[in-house]
This record gives sequence, structure tokens and C-alpha cells, in this order.
Amino acid sequence: MKKYILLYLGLFYLGQTATAQNIWSLKECIAYGRANSFEASEIKILNASYKEDRKSIRASYLPQYNLFANGAFTANNNAVAWNPNAGLEVNALLYSGFRKKHELQKADLIIAQSQYNIAIAENNVEMQVLYAYTEALTKKGQYQVCIDFYEKTRQLYDECSASKLLSPADGYFFEVLLQQDCQEIESLEQQYAIALLKIRQTINLYDAPDFEIAEIPSFTPAHTTLDVAYPLALLADPGISSNQLDIDVARESSRIAKTLLLPTVSLRYTPYYELHKSGLQHYAGLQISLPVFNRTVQKTAIEKATIQGLFQEKQLDNQKEMLWNAVVLIISELKNRQSLYEISLTTLKKSTRLLNDGEEKLKNKNTYPEAYLVVRNWNKQCALDSVALKYQTITQAKLLDFYTGTTL
Repeated sequence: MKKYILLYLGLFYLGQTATAQNIWSLKECIAYGRANSFEASEIKILNASYKEDRKSIRASYLPQYNLFANGAFTANNNAVAWNPNAGLEVNALLYSGFRKKHELQKADLIIAQSQYNIAIAENNVEMQVLYAYTEALTKKGQYQVCIDFYEKTRQLYDECSASKLLSPADGYFFEVLLQQDCQEIESLEQQYAIALLKIRQTINLYDAPDFEIAEIPSFTPAHTTLDVAYPLALLADPGISSNQLDIDVARESSRIAKTLLLPTVSLRYTPYYELHKSGLQHYAGLQISLPVFNRTVQKTAIEKATIQGLFQEKQLDNQKEMLWNAVVLIISELKNRQSLYEISLTTLKKSTRLLNDGEEKLKNKNTYPEAYLVVRNWNKQCALDSVALKYQTITQAKLLDFYTGTTL
């Protein structure tokens, strides 16, 4: 069993050295994930489509030019005549209640909104990376805790065995204990490998077999009070900005619908040639169209646009409320985790002193292995909990920075 564990530890430290050139920081993982987000790339394609829609609307401001050629047979006094003609037809919309203007403004708003939607998709990746990264660091830290406890217990076992302080039953007890440590180490190694894989999948990184992550340096969130953090969160959240544009889009849709109640004025000009007439002929006309009755289509369109605007305003209020609750919760969780982490460190120090005393008593035959096991398991659990609370605190601190627009 000793050989197995030593080989196990050797592979771990060898792996650490081999991957020294492939260590990714949290910032690098986030940057790569944002740049390679599938959802963001899809929205970018839609954004290109929206820009083409805007070009189409802008082009509708221009007159339409159409070439035509036609002819007709006419019969008169038993004579049949062929009258062909050809020319150019020009149509120009002069007035439509500023419908084109509002359509263009709506198109601009949709393009701007798609940019915010790209930011939303990238922010989603950033948050997923943060959770996956700190989870991986937790498993890595707990893995190292179990390695340390195994090494310390094995050393104690070797010393006691060499001094013939252990009975056969006590020796078997230690062997079982070390075997349990070995299984826990193997389990945590697998969990850490899975956590690393989850990070790679989140950022869409596939060609990195020696992927490794770096420790997150100690830091203090830039803003920890609600009265400062919430206004910053409102400014930093692209979802709020996108929802505000939803309201503006609904308003433009309502204005567009109202233009359907107004008259439209268009100009038609046609220069053309006829076979039996000399010279270029001209036709010019002004067309005025005034809607009288179209089965309440315009009224329905206006009402729907108004309702959509009210819905978006309510949704914006709800989104702001959700953001407020999120910031309040993060600040509360941060304070709670910081407090629990400090308590865990104090408990860890006390349990470590008791464990050291228990080891000395065991060496001097002043205690039983069972009593040592109780203190050891308590100390080990305190160490594992401290690691978990450390990264839970870091996660909440990073989340607060994320929500307030501070670069992670």
C-alpha cells in the first residue's frame, strides 16, 4: 500500500510540474469563454441580419425605377393595329406620416439591443466560469488537505511501528485508516479532473490536454455597501439596458402603427415612347391615399404596440427588483461566508493543537488509536471545511465585483 500511495503522490506532483506551462488564470478563462461563446456568436449573426434590415429600410427612402415595354392590338373599321410602347417608370413616396423615419429608428434600436444581448450571453459565460473555477480550486485544495493528512498519518504509523508501540490490532487499524485516505484522495482527484473538464467545456476549449488553473489572489471587493453597489449594478447590467430598449422599440412600433391612419402621398413620373407618336411622351401624377376602413387593422396594431410597451415597462420594474434582491443576497452571503471562514480557521487551529497532542500521547502510549482517530477526523473535517468556505467567500466577493461592473 505504501508503494501505491507514493506512486500516486509522485504522479500528482509530476503532473503539477508538467502542466506549469499550461496554467490558466481566472481572467484568461473568462476572456477565452467570452470570445468563444456559442450563444454570443449566434446573436452576432442575428445582429448582421438586423443591419441588413436597416439597409433595406434606408433604401426604401429612394425612388423606384422600373423599365417597361408593352403593346396592344386594336381593331377599327376592319383594320388591326399594333401599338407598342416602352419607357421608364419612376415612383417616389413623398409623405407617409414619417413612417419610414420611425421604422429606421426602430431598426437602430433593435441593432443596439442586439449588442446588449451579446453582452448578456458573454456575462452568462463569465458567471458560469467563475462558479466552475472556484469549484475546481475547492477540489484542488481539499485534495491537498487529504494528501497532507495521509503523509502525516503514514509518518506517525511508521514511527510507532518502528518503536513497536502498536499491537497487531492497532497496526491493522492504521492500515485501514490509510487505505480510506487513499480512496478519498483518488475520489478528489477525479472530482478535480471533472471540475477542470467543466471549465474547458464552459469556455469551449478543447485542444488543451494539460489544462491547469491558477490560484485566485486575495482581494477585497471594490464595493461592499448596498447604497453604492446597487446603482452601479443598474448601470453595469446589460439586461436592464436591453429591457429599456424593448420599451423604446414598443414606442416606435406604436408610432409606426399610428402612421397607418394618416394619408400617403406619392409621385409617379413616366417618360415613354409610342410607335405611332413622334418624340418622347411624358406622364406625371400625384397619388393621395387616405385610409377610410380596413377592418380595424390599424387600431388593433396600435393597441397591441401600446400593450407591449406596458408589458416591457412592467418587466423592467421586475428586473430591477430582481437585481436589487440579487445584490442584497450577495452582500449578505459575502458577510456570512467571511464570518464562517474566520470561525473555521479558529476551530482549525484549536483542533490542530489537539491533534498534535494526541499524536504525542499515542507515541507515549497515553491514549488509544480510537481516541486519536476522533481528533484526527475532526481536524481533517475542519481543514476541508476551511477550504470550502475560503472559495465560497471568494465566489461571493467575485460575484459582487461582477454585478457592479468590476473586471474579474
